[in-house]
Amino acid sequence: MAVFERSRPDLERFIRSIGGKYYVYLLCRSDGRPFYVGKGSGRRVLDHEMEARQTHPVGEGNPFKCSIIRKMDRRGAAILYRIDSVHEPDSEQASLDREAELISELGRFHEGGPLSNLAGGAGNRSGISPYSVEKHAATLSGEPSDKYEWATLNRFLQGIGPIKSVPIKPIRQISRILPTTLHPQPRNATTRCAYALIASVSSHGLQIETGVEVPRSFIFEDVEGGIENGVARDILKADMADVISAPAPKDEKFRLGRR
Repeated sequence: MAVFERSRPDLERFIRSIGGKYYVYLLCRSDGRPFYVGKGSGRRVLDHEMEARQTHPVGEGNPFKCSIIRKMDRRGAAILYRIDSVHEPDSEQASLDREAELISELGRFHEGGPLSNLAGGAGNRSGISPYSVEKHAATLSGEPSDKYEWATLNRFLQGIGPIKSVPIKPIRQISRILPTTLHPQPRNATTRCAYALIASVSSHGLQIETGVEVPRSFIFEDVEGGIENGVARDILKADMADVISAPAPKDEKFRLGRR
């Protein structure tokens, strides 16, 4: 039995009351039918509305879920939030296991169920959906024949080094380039962030050294690429660089720090 099932105003009070604990949640249509299962802490459950309305700094990651939310918005219908369970801060694995259990019980679209989840939870142990497999192959590390700009930038990044998720995208295909701001959660310097900076450094013929100003966008083989929103925020939060603001976010620059 769910520990909470109400609309957003009550939900905000509830997540404040449980502090830093993990929770497993369901996003439901107004009639109670679930369409997404997730696990999180803090205000994670509220991120999905921001994603669908294109006000989230990371952008859209699940088009099926976002489409449902936008359709509800157009009808004036509110999301019904259901908190399935709450877990102590040292019990993250239990929350992951419960998330995967719920996804398996209810089922995703391609399994005949109502859920828009792309992954099966708990480290994707039940596999990613056919759509997600195709999407990853086509846009993250593959070279899709019908998406020349994606393929060109993917090949560029793979030439720098092997990476599963490419941190640069064609400028024309980033739905909304946002100004770089600090990520609210702690972030470490990662290879993915470093590769994004290296891509721009090499395209502009710069040297990797303290204080060099690295443009957020660049040109490679006639394709204009840019560092995506989420990675830009991680670079800033991990103290890899400071950001030099610009009227258009794609014209920002990163000033490399000693790190």
